[in-house]
Amino acid sequence: MKRLFGMIAAMTMVITLMACNASPSGSPDAGKNAGNKVLFVGKDSGGDAITIKRLKEVHGMDVTVVIDKELTTDHAKGQLLIYVSESVNSGKIQDKFVNVPVPVIYAEPQSTSDTGMTDTEAYGALVGANAAKTIQIKDSKHQLAAGLQDMVDVYKDNGKMGYAIPGKEAIVIATVPNEEQKSTIFAYDKGAKNVKGNTVAAREVYFYMFNGEEINQTEAGWKLFDASVKWALGKQ
Repeated sequence: MKRLFGMIAAMTMVITLMACNASPSGSPDAGKNAGNKVLFVGKDSGGDAITIKRLKEVHGMDVTVVIDKELTTDHAKGQLLIYVSESVNSGKIQDKFVNVPVPVIYAEPQSTSDTGMTDTEAYGALVGANAAKTIQIKDSKHQLAAGLQDMVDVYKDNGKMGYAIPGKEAIVIATVPNEEQKSTIFAYDKGAKNVKGNTVAAREVYFYMFNGEEINQTEAGWKLFDASVKWALGKQ
């Protein structure tokens, strides 16, 4: 009988120790998904902070922020998604992620040339930004369109809106109204060919949002952003 009581006491102690070592349900680490990491290339302040907050709170992402001048290809290791803010210097990003099998969302239009998403040699200077608040949905049936169609106000007031001219195998979701060459949202699926003839290693999305316009985004704009994140991650 004494031996039985001793075994019960030992088991109780083990269970107690396990409970003490576990993260309480209200702690910051509770429910954190180690496989839900996103590399945010940009800043942890200003407009970027708004995007980072959305990635955390809406998508449940574990965000690591790296500034452009410190970025290396190795930063992509272990990440589920990469987001390149328009706040970066594209010259420091170049094609670091082109051969990395991690989905990337680019908000910096100049990066689309370095990555082969667009061809500035063929199309000249048609990579840049308009002062606008409206985009035109071209493929309303695609998941990236988030169920929206026709003309959509993505900014509350006119603001800087990026665009680029994608290659033939790109999925064009939205353009500058009445200027179909200028795409404000487009993507390449994994396995597609970019303008350089290279096979795309993982899903790539170009998203129009300039740094500083995050606070200017409408609900429709954020809906499109959320759709870009989900599609890039393969959740749609």
